[in-house]
Amino acid sequence: MSRFIKIVIGVVSIILPQYTFSQNNTDKLKEQFIDEVTITAERRELTSMQIPNAVSVITDDMLKNEPSPDLRDISHYVPNFYIQESGLKLSTPIYVRGVGSVSGTPSVGLYIDGAPVFDKNSFIFDLYDIEQIEILKGPQSTLYGRNSINGLINIKSAKPGDKLSVNALIGCGLYGAIRGMAGINIPQIGIWRSKLLFNYNRTDGYFRNIYNNSLPGASENFNGRYLGTLSFKRGSELLISAEYIASNDGGYTYGAIDSLKVNPYKVNYNSDAWYKRDIFRTHANISKTFRNLKISNVFAYSYTTDDQLTDTDYTMYKVFENRKKSYGNLFSNEFNIQSEYNKRISWSAGAFLFYKSLLNNYTATFGSDKALLMNIDLDQVVYRNDLTTMGAALYGQVVFNNLWKGATLSAGLRYEHEKSKLVYHDNILMMGSWIENWHTQNQSSNFDALLPKISLLQSFDNTSLYATVSKGYKAGGYNIIANEMSTQVINLSYNSESLWNYEIGAKYISPNNRFKANLSLFMLNWKDQQIFVMGMMGPSIENAGDARNYGVDGDIFANLLNLNSQNATHAINAKVGAGYTHATYYNNDNEEHIGNRIVMAPDFTANIGIDYTLKLNNRAYTAITFSNSVNSLGRQYFDEANTLTQNPYTLWNMNLSVTAKSWVVSLWGKNIMDKHYFCYEFKSPVGSKKPEYLNSGQSGAPRNLGVTISYKFK
Repeated sequence: MSRFIKIVIGVVSIILPQYTFSQNNTDKLKEQFIDEVTITAERRELTSMQIPNAVSVITDDMLKNEPSPDLRDISHYVPNFYIQESGLKLSTPIYVRGVGSVSGTPSVGLYIDGAPVFDKNSFIFDLYDIEQIEILKGPQSTLYGRNSINGLINIKSAKPGDKLSVNALIGCGLYGAIRGMAGINIPQIGIWRSKLLFNYNRTDGYFRNIYNNSLPGASENFNGRYLGTLSFKRGSELLISAEYIASNDGGYTYGAIDSLKVNPYKVNYNSDAWYKRDIFRTHANISKTFRNLKISNVFAYSYTTDDQLTDTDYTMYKVFENRKKSYGNLFSNEFNIQSEYNKRISWSAGAFLFYKSLLNNYTATFGSDKALLMNIDLDQVVYRNDLTTMGAALYGQVVFNNLWKGATLSAGLRYEHEKSKLVYHDNILMMGSWIENWHTQNQSSNFDALLPKISLLQSFDNTSLYATVSKGYKAGGYNIIANEMSTQVINLSYNSESLWNYEIGAKYISPNNRFKANLSLFMLNWKDQQIFVMGMMGPSIENAGDARNYGVDGDIFANLLNLNSQNATHAINAKVGAGYTHATYYNNDNEEHIGNRIVMAPDFTANIGIDYTLKLNNRAYTAITFSNSVNSLGRQYFDEANTLTQNPYTLWNMNLSVTAKSWVVSLWGKNIMDKHYFCYEFKSPVGSKKPEYLNSGQSGAPRNLGVTISYKFK
């Protein structure tokens, strides 16, 4: 018998008797239940067992283990869900079951308290005072439309309370990391409850630019938020919010792969670089509940500005740099009406409208080493891209409850129409002379889609089985810039993409609520995929081919031990999640890419977490929690040719928290073993002339340690 098997048997022989003891000795046991939380991402209040989709829920308690949480951290907890670590807040690709996008509109929808967020440059922000985050996999286009082709992230903020309370948090870590948060819940005034929240964090980052001794990975962020609720008589409620987010980041931390293998956190490029972003968003959600009916309306507005300077060749040579300034407005309004869910036949219907404007001013400036990039004697190009998009949708869903004992059949359909209008021109400076309107384009496009979904769910006492067929969709659009300077003939448009998803799954929760498991198998057919292409002047989007993805994902939650003695309570909780995705092109404009793996998407993800909590029966209500988590990512490919790869790797994170009355002190560690890996790789635009830069990329985050202290006053 191997040593490993002996160790496993020994551990089981220790834990199992105690688990059995805790099950049978009810006089000494204080049960710890796995909460079956309410999920609203289906636009109703349902439990996970009632939803015919793979769904994961991230609670506020789980986020407390993260030193400065944002959406990139939740990929540690959700199988087959991956958010790229590298890059600026301008572009953060999200991949679910192999479907995602590096540039352009996201493939995973984001809603915050019922209000949509359309653009990836608004996806990364500090998560605090969150009730929960719901992640639905597979197409959610029937209910949410254009940006949810293969998933949805639904964030619910914690609502204001009725009494005065103050929360405060301060933390610090290596690499100059500082975080502070304060929240004030204002005492209730009549029917009005409200709270104010402020959050600040900064870091010097892990990287140093040896050319000018700067810190390209530095980041500073400020967030201020107001939330208010007015609860009227007879089932009416108004939820309002206003939020301002400001961030100032350094530039991309890209370097030559061979150089980063020797010095992982040193880059070498000659231009200044930054990304500055300001976001203001507000929304009002009013609802009215009748005896058998609920009506709601959500109006939302957001304004975003971006200012980015990039050394686009990422070398010490004076090749070219880009400066981009963007100004965006988004208005949206959604009306929904639905019947009571527990009737034999229930239904919901809605209408969604939006108007979006985006102005991009983009300047490319070429230096004395521009011959490393091109043979054209070009000095500067100034682009102006003015894009307006309007959309309207009608949707409905019917649910037949108890079709036979325990069976629920749901069918939905959405019609979506979108119109985009582009006004574009660029001016070029060549050999000291300006040529105005070298390229001009004034055109509009219409996109229409019918998006059906049908599901069958069979419920037993503690088990649900389901099968779902659904269609996902993402509208086409226009690229920001023209990459072809040698001709005046251009086409900036790209077409819609769509996919069909076929999924079956099973969900189980034990009678004592101490064990929960989910498993799903899926297959999808992805048509007219929008892919990211790095051109001479910058990135663009093209429809390149068709892909087929299939795989499996699942997770297990278990309360392994919950033992209550005279002086203390001991609890051990475990979470295991894993997912596998096989995603390949079966059709591609480049025949050599047929059969290759989809870029960016890891072929498997896995996470294992074990928490031990000791609660002392003393006057300070002292609790000590020790958390361990291990996260693994499978092989990734970063280009369609599958020449740039990252082998599988594993990261180990730890957290030790001590709670006493209103105080919580946490010691945390990320990537404890200091594993080096590449989170992004690409082919450099100057690689043909300078082969040492051909394969470039970014190193992943090194070991980081820190402490967080929080206090709550009531």
